[in-house]
Amino acid sequence: MLKRCFYLALLPGAALQAAVAATPYPVQQLSPELQVQQLAEGLWLHRSEQKLSNGAVFTANGLLLDTPEGIWLLDTAWGFYPTRDLLHWIDVMLKRPVVKAIATHAHEDRTGGVVALAERGIPLQATAQTAALATKAGIYPLQAVTNLTVGAVYQDGPIQWFYPGPGHTSDNIVLYLPHYQLLHGGCFVKAPRYPGLGNIADADVKAWPASLKRLKATYPQLKILVPGHGDIADAALLDYSLALFSTP
Repeated sequence: MLKRCFYLALLPGAALQAAVAATPYPVQQLSPELQVQQLAEGLWLHRSEQKLSNGAVFTANGLLLDTPEGIWLLDTAWGFYPTRDLLHWIDVMLKRPVVKAIATHAHEDRTGGVVALAERGIPLQATAQTAALATKAGIYPLQAVTNLTVGAVYQDGPIQWFYPGPGHTSDNIVLYLPHYQLLHGGCFVKAPRYPGLGNIADADVKAWPASLKRLKATYPQLKILVPGHGDIADAALLDYSLALFSTP
């Protein structure tokens, strides 16, 4: 099954964008709550599902990136058991060590697998702001590795952490993968599958549009955009997100 997933070779820029739009990638259903789908050589989407207290069912997106040191998780799966199942799949199918994870903000759909990671000694890294908020919410241990100001970039090997400013939360960052011209927008970027702004309990709705414009100006070259919830698309998701703040 894994070999069949590798039919998509590493494609730069527009070629990868066209492939994402046109190719029905094989989806592997690892459990009722968890799927994995390969996007390119060395890059996978993981999608986990949870039922909210109001009965609505949401899926959350994260990524797996193969690096020379091992696999990096860009956001955990949504919860302990989906993350544990994801780690088991990596062991069996990828046969590569998971060496770290990165959380794009402190909410549970980004950090909910921290205990599953900790059981295996895998650090969940974040900005100092995210680590502090997660600890306050009883989500730990997170490893603070940088303190980003608005508009700042932290270069972490093949990934750039970027803090566009407050939006979905005060601490939300995005992760840019230059090799793929791909942005993992987390819950800061919205997609049509789940209309509206979603959970705004910790949002800064007033600052969010300016933060989106800052992100758009920083990465004009991005070709693929992975939202925190919903379907992968391109930079048009930034305009879609901005339009949610337009007055009728």
